[in-house]
Amino acid sequence: MFSFSLRRRYVGPLSLGVLICAFIAVPAQASVNTSQCLEQEFSQPFLYAKDSNYYTLLAGESPDNFEGTGWELSGGAQVVTDELADGATGNVLDLPSGSKAVSPVVCVTSEYPFARGIVRNVKGSEGVFFYVEYEGTSTWGHPKNTGQIHGNHTEWTLVTPVNLQPYNVPGLQPMRITLIPGGKTSDFEVYNLYVDPRMH
Repeated sequence: MFSFSLRRRYVGPLSLGVLICAFIAVPAQASVNTSQCLEQEFSQPFLYAKDSNYYTLLAGESPDNFEGTGWELSGGAQVVTDELADGATGNVLDLPSGSKAVSPVVCVTSEYPFARGIVRNVKGSEGVFFYVEYEGTSTWGHPKNTGQIHGNHTEWTLVTPVNLQPYNVPGLQPMRITLIPGGKTSDFEVYNLYVDPRMH
């Protein structure tokens, strides 16, 4: 698996991708703190699934291990040890009904539109709802739902990419992800949650 480091920089409008969601109005962004946009490691963790895109892990994770550092866990969300998809043992994020997990801030641009991870349904099939909020916009403190992830029954499943819906504005956009499980008696586990910078 190939990996490398890349330091994020502001990029000019001419180099930005044209990812515009028709149903989202482009906001006038307030001043945001990009000092939290640190150097990140990129790799190709899903080559086994014929996905050659480069990804960066969210903070609080390492490959095949959800540590939870910097995450805000509530309502019963917790880090547990379980058998992973490859048969090894590692820590995963457990999300029973009524729980919530909020990630540390990650910085993206409009060229970094997706997230992908591995999930399984311990109990129930409603899946985990995916919310995002961008600092300096109306979504900060009021996350918007952008999709849902769920496994193939109790098997570990590589989910289809979830659209992060970054705004079509220049520069870095500090963002948080919130995971909320669906159902009233469900339980889901998640690990290897990556952001896709579309650098293939």
